[in-house]
Amino acid sequence: RQRSQYMRDWHDPATEQRMLAGELLTVFGGVPTVDAERYLARLREPGAMTAALNYYRAQSRADLEGLGPVTVPTLHVWSDQDAALGRAGAEATAAHVSGPYRFEVLEGVSHWVPEQAPDALAELLLRHLR
Repeated sequence: RQRSQYMRDWHDPATEQRMLAGELLTVFGGVPTVDAERYLARLREPGAMTAALNYYRAQSRADLEGLGPVTVPTLHVWSDQDAALGRAGAEATAAHVSGPYRFEVLEGVSHWVPEQAPDALAELLLRHLR
């Protein structure tokens, strides 16, 4: 819960201004500079930050309670340096999947898996989809 506190913080209307004023840079820690700059440019476009935060704002625990388990084959790729999602939370995902489930750990990678380990992620996805 501590790691995902940021999701609750992002419900605060003042978050958008804080993020655009510089806090946004800390969100992309670990992302290669060229990628972070591209993401930041997009998020600074009118309405983009609001839309990005609304993704998190629209989520609620109550919405999830009525959902059944995931029944399709599922691959969960987690990284051991993820500051947003701890191992216990990641492993708990299995309890919500009744179909075939695979949990893979990428070591030494942060929350930004596609940017930091694109080849490893692509290999896992291709193996999963075959």
